[in-house]
Amino acid sequence: MLSAPEPSDIFDVVILGCGGLGSAVAHELTSRGLRVVGFDHFARAHDRGSSHGTERIVRTAYTDEMYAWLGAESIEAWRSLDGVAGGGLLRLGGGIDFGIAAELEEIERSCRAAGMPVETLDALEARKRFPGFRFTTPVLWQPVCGTVNADAALRLFQDRALAAGADLHFSEPVRGVSNDGDLVTVHTAVRTIRARRAVFTMGAWADRLLGSLLQRVDGGPEFASGIPALTVTDEQVFFFRPVIDTSWPTFIRRDVPEYYGLPTPDGRLKAGGHYTGRPIDPDIRSEPDFDARVAVSEWMRENVPGVDPEPLSVTTCLYASYPDEDFLIDGVGNVVVGVGLGGHGFKFLPVLARRVADLVEGVAWVDNPFTLHRTARSVGPSGHK
Repeated sequence: MLSAPEPSDIFDVVILGCGGLGSAVAHELTSRGLRVVGFDHFARAHDRGSSHGTERIVRTAYTDEMYAWLGAESIEAWRSLDGVAGGGLLRLGGGIDFGIAAELEEIERSCRAAGMPVETLDALEARKRFPGFRFTTPVLWQPVCGTVNADAALRLFQDRALAAGADLHFSEPVRGVSNDGDLVTVHTAVRTIRARRAVFTMGAWADRLLGSLLQRVDGGPEFASGIPALTVTDEQVFFFRPVIDTSWPTFIRRDVPEYYGLPTPDGRLKAGGHYTGRPIDPDIRSEPDFDARVAVSEWMRENVPGVDPEPLSVTTCLYASYPDEDFLIDGVGNVVVGVGLGGHGFKFLPVLARRVADLVEGVAWVDNPFTLHRTARSVGPSGHK
């Protein structure tokens, strides 16, 4: 007969998936004094998911005012983390949006409502201010916008969690989970652990273990069956060499299809289509998409003459998202779920981690916009956030 585990053998929280959100949650929970263990299928600093690379856009440019407020709060959180890191994490070089006029008007209203400065430039003034671009329509300039170094952010979250006592295990796939509502049991090839609560942040692999984790939890099966299908797409982004000496803002072309770009720490410009990738199994990587390369290269040739339009290299970023492009941050029983961040979630990590940690501790997120039974947030005419 097995004896009950000693309290000292039981963790407060187990985190399944230590990518962007999982690592940020580990940092947040350990800073609150909780005993945390975490597992990730892949090696630390891997490039298999959605959180690798040296740059992600941070912005408040959303048609939905809620996202603008969340973005403003997140930028302040990144400022604090940049101070902790001693710099090199956050670069606020500004950002521009251009394209469908009605969408720019909605973005301007949202940004102003969130207290963020914006300025509308006509095409001639925009070309003078940003000589690397070719504009034919007005441009919305947002000076408090920029990039965060994703690789450095994950290192910071993980290093600080480890220093605070977290047990984070990389390259250790979870083989099975069970949960009786009081204790979560996690099995890997190396160990078995128990925890009182679980945080599920498995990104593109969110369909792999959640059913087992919720099967015996009150309301768990209903919760699991109500989650919409998660689509994983292979979004290929390309790196370009500037041919003029200028400061590059982040940019989003609000049209169909939508394109975006951002400067990299090593002086290149990264650009790609937004939600233009092919659906894939995250465990099976496809070959580089020649059609995507041609489409992005031709768009850059026409609209960003300040770069050589032939890409220097390509990388893949998985988008794991729901049909409404909103996130799922919600709890049932002793489990908190944080998934569906693909495409635009990284910028919000410090704030979302706080909200997840609150839910773990039983503190409700008042008017949580990302519950399972949420109302889809607004999008502009381009069809995306």
